[in-house]
Amino acid sequence: MQAEAKTTVEHAAGGRVLVLSYWNLNTPSFGGARRIRALLDALGDRALLVQPAPAHPHTRSWTFGPDLGRRKLGINWGMFNFLLPVTAFRVRRLVRRERPALIVATSIWSYLPLRRMKGLPPVVLDAHDVLGNAIEERHGARHLFTRLVRAWERRVVSRAEHVFACSDLDRAQFIARYGVPADQVSVVPNGVDMEAWSGPADAGSVEPAVESALHGATVLFFMGKLDYQPNREALTFLAGQVLPELERDGGGPCRLLVCGGPAPAVAPHPGMVFAGRVPDIVPYVRRADICLAPIFTGSGTRLKILEYMAAGKPVVATPKGAEGLAGEAGVHVELAEPAEFASAVRRLASDPARAARMGAAARKLAAERYDWRVIRTGWQAVWSRLVAG
Repeated sequence: MQAEAKTTVEHAAGGRVLVLSYWNLNTPSFGGARRIRALLDALGDRALLVQPAPAHPHTRSWTFGPDLGRRKLGINWGMFNFLLPVTAFRVRRLVRRERPALIVATSIWSYLPLRRMKGLPPVVLDAHDVLGNAIEERHGARHLFTRLVRAWERRVVSRAEHVFACSDLDRAQFIARYGVPADQVSVVPNGVDMEAWSGPADAGSVEPAVESALHGATVLFFMGKLDYQPNREALTFLAGQVLPELERDGGGPCRLLVCGGPAPAVAPHPGMVFAGRVPDIVPYVRRADICLAPIFTGSGTRLKILEYMAAGKPVVATPKGAEGLAGEAGVHVELAEPAEFASAVRRLASDPARAARMGAAARKLAAERYDWRVIRTGWQAVWSRLVAG
């Protein structure tokens, strides 16, 4: 199926596909960027990319500046990159000159420079989440920013030829909330590069100072973009509630290994070991005994859980954290509400055989359902139909 879909894309008339990203994708260190990297891989040499400077090393790309995403205060300002007049003008000029057969907006904000253009080729939205839902959870339905996001998201999905959702839950939300016709929304789930997690178990190692801090303890693990609000909230919960509860239960020492950046702005706990941004995340995840995903807000699905699963690690997550992912509670992932989270971690830590079974089942699920090499055929089939049409 994969080879057939790819062949169709490559032989379709005018098969260039323009991908608009407000993130720079050269070092895809967080979930949204990794999804777009997989999308570019699915397109191969048909891809044309617009992103903040510098240029992508492997994909033919056009860059812009300034990049508002370099501002780290408050919200993610990068989502307004395409609102800058000079950037919007460059995108419109590029569309007219290159005449792509298809345009992929990788966010509702990537559609901004196209909003007044006439005679566009088909535009598809690759939605990493239902953003209006995520913003409403954080700020409430009446907040001005929530209303702005809802209105713009409705406008974009109503104009898109097709919407890719990353879960059945998100697909249902696009249909129910915005009235998108069911045949114009398909699910292409978030995935994981199984090949990256299939090397020798002893390949790579953690920094000696980090290893020393972990010695003799049950190693818990958390990773992510640490200035992203749901991840900040998760770390605050782990440092303020979970680690103190694990200390009090007398079940042996635990250390929370945290990878990502920037440095977390949470009250420190002596059980936290902050490794920062690391060149290769694989040995750090493999060093873990149990991986954690205490996520309380957001939409879409959490790529960190898929990477934990691909590594064959048992995962303890909140129901919100595991939302939208296939798998059975207690078999592929341990689900726990906040009040029971520390107890769930300790139960799993005290039963290594069960933890190993859960990790093996999770890895099998990741290989069968979430390998990017399988997932990308969902993109390719729709692109083929739209470009050929």
